[in-house]
Amino acid sequence: MNKSPGMKKWLTRCAIAAILILIVLLVFEHQLHAPGFSVGRPLPPGKVRPQLVTDWETAVLLAPDGSLWAWGGTEFHLTNVFPHPVTSQVPLRIGSDSDWSQVAGGTMNTLALKDDGSLWAWGREGLGRSGPANLTHHDGTPTRIGTETNWALICSGFAHYLALKNDGSLWACGDNGQGQLGDGSTRIMSVLTMIGTARDWRAIAAGSFDSFALKSNGTLWGWGKGHISNDLTPRQIDSGTNWLSISACLNTLMARKTDGTLWLKSPNAMVIASAFVHGPTEDLTQIGKDRDWTQVYAGFNSFFARKKDGSWWVCGLNYEGQIGLGPNITAVPSPQRFPFDFDPWAFAPGGQTTILLGIDGKLWTWGKRLGAGQPSAARLKIQAFLAAMVKRFPSLGFLIKSDIDQTPHLLWELPPEVRRALGTGPKSATNNSTLGQPTDASHE
Repeated sequence: MNKSPGMKKWLTRCAIAAILILIVLLVFEHQLHAPGFSVGRPLPPGKVRPQLVTDWETAVLLAPDGSLWAWGGTEFHLTNVFPHPVTSQVPLRIGSDSDWSQVAGGTMNTLALKDDGSLWAWGREGLGRSGPANLTHHDGTPTRIGTETNWALICSGFAHYLALKNDGSLWACGDNGQGQLGDGSTRIMSVLTMIGTARDWRAIAAGSFDSFALKSNGTLWGWGKGHISNDLTPRQIDSGTNWLSISACLNTLMARKTDGTLWLKSPNAMVIASAFVHGPTEDLTQIGKDRDWTQVYAGFNSFFARKKDGSWWVCGLNYEGQIGLGPNITAVPSPQRFPFDFDPWAFAPGGQTTILLGIDGKLWTWGKRLGAGQPSAARLKIQAFLAAMVKRFPSLGFLIKSDIDQTPHLLWELPPEVRRALGTGPKSATNNSTLGQPTDASHE
């Protein structure tokens, strides 16, 4: 029996209504059981302080037991981390070693230090190889670089890498198109090379195409893109001798002085902190008059900072929800108190994603979820349909942008194998998520 056009139209409407009711119920059920942000009892300290590094689509975690974990990957997958293409929204273990002490992750390579002061690298740049940089070679497993055991600090920009040795010397390698290596040229270098002759460097930070460092006398230096003209060698960018710490991310440098003041340097300073910067400038700008800042983390066109009383403050743009203040805030012109209190075991604002490892071993993120794949054609149609519904009924806004967290989202917890190493957790378990076994293939 053929259905009349009116009957077909009625059935279609019923089906759409049923789907919408199901979606609302599922979302309500998820929100009902979704944990709110909280930090539980601290875990034992472990043998190494955890560290988080992130770029646009990849994050790497150094866990407190000395193991390495990574997740993310969309456009390039995790080809700078694992030996074969993989995308994951939760951390996967890198190899099986548990003697890592530092990690630095860029878009092209991952670098790490071990307890013995040795340097390791893997990814797409072919670091440590003699001759010109091999931009297509892929080492999928950690490979030792050189034989030295006196490496002290490492950091990475978009595709360049800085390192300090115990003797205070500064080293660099990777992309150099903007002079970000500081050797006086714009030549790519595949081997870590000492920059200058000074041996009094004590801190380093890398932006996308620029570099910054502190000397032991408290002076602040910069080179690469981000100045009136690209500096091909380190140049002192402020006359002060009381600089205490620096943090860089993409095009932003945040710095603290020993007097507790907070400073910003960025070509986008007027959008990061519009209450203090009203036009284009390359100068360092003081953020307010407060003198009780104790920590600062630079993000992409934003930053997080902490005060002596333990409170966290955030400032800048919120185009992907990365400052965690909810969907109705697009920008914060001056530091605004973050509504959640936490004591970070590790913290990384990054590009579009902010990541926090609490002292209880829980991993939280907000902003764009790393590893969220490109939507299929069918999903795009559903999103378009939902967007039309949200336009008509704004209260249904939670139905779209499911890969964006406007407030902290509980992503993961340290697994049993890590907790056992800290003296907690089950006594026996197996790990099936290990990828990429280290190889000791030294390069001079």
